[in-house]
Amino acid sequence: MPLLAAGGRRVLRPSQRRRRVWIAAVVLGAPVSCVLVHGIAWAAASEFRPQVCRPVCASRSILCGLPHMQQRVTCAIGKTALAVEGGLSGADSNAIAAFALAAISSFFNGSFPVASRIPSGPPLDPVLFNGLVCLGVFVSSLFVPPLTGIPFVFTAAGACGGILFVFAALFSFVAIPRAGLATAQAVWSCAAILVSFAWGAFGPAEIAAPVADLPRSLAALALLVTGALVIVNCETLAELSSDSTEEGEQIGSPADEAAVADRPAGIASALAVGLFGGSVLVPFKYVPPEAAGLAAVPSFGLGALIAGIVVTLAYWKGVKKAEGLPSAPADAFVAGLASGFLWNAGNVCSILAQSPPFSLPYGIAYPILQCALFFGGLWGIYVFKEITGRAINVFWGGAAALAVGIVALSLYGPGA
Repeated sequence: MPLLAAGGRRVLRPSQRRRRVWIAAVVLGAPVSCVLVHGIAWAAASEFRPQVCRPVCASRSILCGLPHMQQRVTCAIGKTALAVEGGLSGADSNAIAAFALAAISSFFNGSFPVASRIPSGPPLDPVLFNGLVCLGVFVSSLFVPPLTGIPFVFTAAGACGGILFVFAALFSFVAIPRAGLATAQAVWSCAAILVSFAWGAFGPAEIAAPVADLPRSLAALALLVTGALVIVNCETLAELSSDSTEEGEQIGSPADEAAVADRPAGIASALAVGLFGGSVLVPFKYVPPEAAGLAAVPSFGLGALIAGIVVTLAYWKGVKKAEGLPSAPADAFVAGLASGFLWNAGNVCSILAQSPPFSLPYGIAYPILQCALFFGGLWGIYVFKEITGRAINVFWGGAAALAVGIVALSLYGPGA
């Protein structure tokens, strides 16, 4: 989930890079929700009626395809499979919709860092950019009540979720320079998968659900962790399997990892990212029923804004010792807001997946969300051309492990 997870070498000129980002964002961002739901229903039965999902496509929500009424979400998505002749039961259709929403949330979570590549010129300080992302999360959360027809309410538990989000991003910036990007991303991705499963399987009664088969659930987790490690290190693994490594090159040691001076602290920080990132929506389970679900999103945004301001100013004054207030160019400001909007779109999808009538258990929904690095890898392969050659085959091997792990977790995990 951290901003720098989409980093790496830049192989395109700035104008080409910005053009590709905007085109891909427009093409993929808005219709992805409807496409995924249509595709799942099409695969589930022999005849499909696309008009049932038309409210999803016609939504005017700026959150990339989310419907403008929560009731229409549950109706349009939850009944998609029932619109098939000889259709599925209500429970089956809700399960399909829940997993579709979880997959969409993973897509947005893996795509929101892409906006950081839009600005021209030198990259903005990552902590300042993260502050802009927090602002984007807050602004986008304000649109949820009017678009869903729910009142503005405040809940402390919702705000706590926003604070957890900010600290997950903060520790990522501590981890990367100390442990290296590849190592840090692998550690926090695996940690977040394990932490979110632990909450869903062994946490308090408000969060946990009975595990259908613990040994097979652990095997599914092992597949998810293996897939994440393979995807993050696909280029290194491709080099290890190649006989054409350049003389004197240290295999699997990028430049940012060669000069690591404080690796234990970096790994500890990456573990903190996984701890905070895997727990972001845990406070939502303690929200009063009248303020639960999407009603708690504005509180989440407010918590993210306040924590983001505090962290950014503390960094600006305490670490950088800079004068005045931080500033950013206009394109970096817009890019930060766009990142926040995209991340919050995934957040809203994950909340919907865990809310009635879908009620996907936390121990399944959030591990799927943490597989967002798969979608980040797709951006790297098909848009930015950062992953090439044999590394692509290795990437798809890791993706296959993720897919099998997700299916196994859905069959044997919490609440299955």
